[in-house]
Amino acid sequence: MARTLAASGVWGVLLFAAAAPALAGAPLQAEALKAYRGDDGQGVEIVTLAPRKAAEVLIRVRGTDARDDGIALRCAVEDVGRGIDYVTRHRGTRYTLVVQRDGVYEVFLPGKPSFRVKFNSEATDKASAAEVIAAHLQQLESGQVAAFQKKQWPHLEQKYAGRAASALADLQKACGTQAAFTFDWKTFSDEVMGELDVWAACAPLVAQARSHCAAVKGVTSLVCRFGPVLSLERADSTLVFTTTARGAAEGPAVLAKSLSP
Repeated sequence: MARTLAASGVWGVLLFAAAAPALAGAPLQAEALKAYRGDDGQGVEIVTLAPRKAAEVLIRVRGTDARDDGIALRCAVEDVGRGIDYVTRHRGTRYTLVVQRDGVYEVFLPGKPSFRVKFNSEATDKASAAEVIAAHLQQLESGQVAAFQKKQWPHLEQKYAGRAASALADLQKACGTQAAFTFDWKTFSDEVMGELDVWAACAPLVAQARSHCAAVKGVTSLVCRFGPVLSLERADSTLVFTTTARGAAEGPAVLAKSLSP
């Protein structure tokens, strides 16, 4: 039997995803949890999210040797007639993580053979919905979920990296710095990659660094990431520029102000 949180005397788990752009301002509340075990020690926890009518769950898979072992993913619950599909996204497309057919659960992790699991009452009693939600939120913040779900853009990334290398060479020549440049790719969603000239949005960082050589003395790393608000942060010898869709137009002024003495 599923452990229904309210019925077991445990208050519904309420955690907020303020750090995650996709869920900003939206609380995650657990209504129920079930835990499953495979023959080779695999563990699967399925947390039903409130409201139940939304048909969404968090699924965490552990105890495998898969690259994505331990990831906790938000999935849609889709009734397919004689069973259920638990669907998320992987590399930009729909991906069925778990299927249930006639009461039998089968798990699919990328790059590994599928395996079956059975409901485990003891594991359910020991499992914590709060811990699964916390793991999911931490993975959202770290970019692990985005890395799993977003499409691969090798050609675009290579093109932008080439443009960055050329601009960086000019910076190194002008300022005598040996700073490296990095795109924080996990922060650039598929929508951003498909619609925005990412290098144009990031280029002001290198251009303004070149115009403010004194400010970048000792800087060894320039990082461009995508976020909700234009900003520049310095951590030791690293400059992190958070760009937006308006980064190409508005980024230079923000950076010049930040880098000026």
